[in-house]
Amino acid sequence: MILSPSRVQKGQTCMKQVWYHYKLGIRPKVTSANLAFGKAVDDTVMDYLKAVTLGNRISSIEDVFLRHWKKQSSISLEYSSTQSEKKMREMGAAMAGKFPAAWEESELMVFIMPDGSPALQVELAVQIAPRVSLRGYLDLIAMDQLGRVIILDIKTTGVAYDDLYVRQSDQLTAYQLLIDSHASTLGIEQADQVGFMCLHKKKDPVIHSPQIVDRRPSDRVSEYIQTCQWFVNDYNNGRFNRSPLGAFNSPCSMCDFNRLCSEGCTEDLDIPDRAKVALQLAA
Repeated sequence: MILSPSRVQKGQTCMKQVWYHYKLGIRPKVTSANLAFGKAVDDTVMDYLKAVTLGNRISSIEDVFLRHWKKQSSISLEYSSTQSEKKMREMGAAMAGKFPAAWEESELMVFIMPDGSPALQVELAVQIAPRVSLRGYLDLIAMDQLGRVIILDIKTTGVAYDDLYVRQSDQLTAYQLLIDSHASTLGIEQADQVGFMCLHKKKDPVIHSPQIVDRRPSDRVSEYIQTCQWFVNDYNNGRFNRSPLGAFNSPCSMCDFNRLCSEGCTEDLDIPDRAKVALQLAA
């Protein structure tokens, strides 16, 4: 089985969601505008960082975003009551325009891979158990002025992250595991630090300074590997239980499958034929 940090995180949130998404292959018919926006911003940032790292010039980063947003918004998107294509287009262009100054102020640089390429959107995998691999796509590997190797993930978010989450995030733990497993190939000893750089979605967007903490201790990495193994055990043994949690921290309202799970409603979902049979048997 090939795991990803997002797949394991879904399992920690709700294994029923894992059953719908991964086991049955059910998907929403319409893509969330937030997902499309995040992809457009991420592609814009990667284009910019690649250009400046290689010594090239981008005349207008706003135009780069508009090109990516045009591609992402060419399909039908689901906007919230406070969103529109125009609002997101304008917000994204403003956000992109602020990124170069924020990156320069961070005094970070993109790590250069042994083959001379910038360490952007790096795909790595490691075997963590027999027939179980963990695979991840890292936004970027950075270095600071002291030569420390930093795993930095770019987040387009509605709220700024606090330092506690940066210290606890399993995603960063997974990325550290991946980097350390390929350290010799990358020409480094280890990842020294991990962190997020949050691009805050507001009418007047805010680019927060990178939130960086020291690398995870070995026991945290071992604990994460155990979490992955528990996920595999639950998946292979058909333990796909619901996890609604409490009234004030329930993940259900944010789940693509909440109406299917609570009402049996399938009208907003694209359901493969094999999944229809499984849903009938489970009813």
